[in-house]
Amino acid sequence: MSKRFFRTLALVCLLAMMFSLAGTAYSETAQLRSTQTFLDYLDSKGIKYSYEGLSNGREEVSVTFNADNFSSLKCLLFFKDDCEEVSLRIWNIVTASAGKNYILSTLNNIHMDYKFVKYVYDESDSTVQAEMDVYIDADHCGRPVYDSLCVMINLTDRDDVAEMLHALE
Repeated sequence: MSKRFFRTLALVCLLAMMFSLAGTAYSETAQLRSTQTFLDYLDSKGIKYSYEGLSNGREEVSVTFNADNFSSLKCLLFFKDDCEEVSLRIWNIVTASAGKNYILSTLNNIHMDYKFVKYVYDESDSTVQAEMDVYIDADHCGRPVYDSLCVMINLTDRDDVAEMLHALE
């Protein structure tokens, strides 16, 4: 075999190694154990995410889900520097134009039936957001955080809840 063949083979192997490392680049940038554990779990399941970085003592990760009742739901996860808590948020679910009393009454009705997720009206921009806080073990939080995320998404996209949220528009 020629030298050219071996040089080409070496180049192909080098490029393959570079591309295989590029797939894990997001995980390698996490600075907190809890964030790294969660990103490793997402990588193992082939779930796409965006690592936003460390700011003010917390790391931010976003995961966007397709939904039946919304065009999509973008979830933001904030991992705290103490590695014992993660905050899950979905901002701007709907822009509410109904009266404030109707909005608050509707959100309270959702809370009576579904206590896992808190829906909040932000009067400054007239939007509704979903909130959930989860206490975690930093070394074993991948699946529990993902399961909590799925609870929040599935509840928000549930037909009856989505109908009540859309009624606020």
